[in-house]
Amino acid sequence: MTSFEQMTPRERNAHMIERIRGGEHAPYQEGRHVLRVLSAPGRVTGEPRPWPIAVTQVDGRHYVAAPNRRRDWVRNLLAAGRCSVERDEQPDRRATLVEGDEAAAAVATYLAALGRPSTLWPFPSDAPVERIRRHTAEIAVFRLEPIGGAACAN
Repeated sequence: MTSFEQMTPRERNAHMIERIRGGEHAPYQEGRHVLRVLSAPGRVTGEPRPWPIAVTQVDGRHYVAAPNRRRDWVRNLLAAGRCSVERDEQPDRRATLVEGDEAAAAVATYLAALGRPSTLWPFPSDAPVERIRRHTAEIAVFRLEPIGGAACAN
């Protein structure tokens, strides 16, 4: 059997999607992240493209983030401006790219809750919000809001 580290990114994503779909659906918690499967229309085909991701809750709002804006899921989400969060009460979400203080706070919260260092980001995992803020134009942070304006629910 191939180890997780030996898998291609596509294989790792498929493995994580299967694991998330087959596991317990953890509730959102302030200052923590939960694993979810999000789906957005592909830029070329318009077909739904699912990916596994951590959704972090900060001040009652839900965020997803990436260390750069070149990832396919980021580009799909930028193009579509919306996504679906599997198994959520309100799955259809508007995805708004945020920068500055809001983005920095979401990333700092995610990295603190991660519980281990990550070398993927253009700053150390324990960087203060002020340092993260300087990178928010190159990383990707999206606020996810239920379409229709209702507050996010578990």
